[in-house]
Amino acid sequence: MLEVYVKDGCPYCEKQIEVLKKKGIDYKLYNVSADREALKRARQEYKADKVPVVVEEGVVQSIGFGGGG
Repeated sequence: MLEVYVKDGCPYCEKQIEVLKKKGIDYKLYNVSADREALKRARQEYKADKVPVVVEEGVVQSIGFGGGG
């Protein structure tokens, strides 16, 4: 299952979620605005400096969406 890291008010995050739903892909959502551990994991483990971050089995699939984030 994918892990998706998002933050409040992020239009790129909303688009990423919309695409996953449209494709019927299961994911677990982490909101870095509310979950400090998720923020720490996204920054330290996945070296993400923007959202959304999509991770599959511990491997980063994408950071940002469509060139934004």
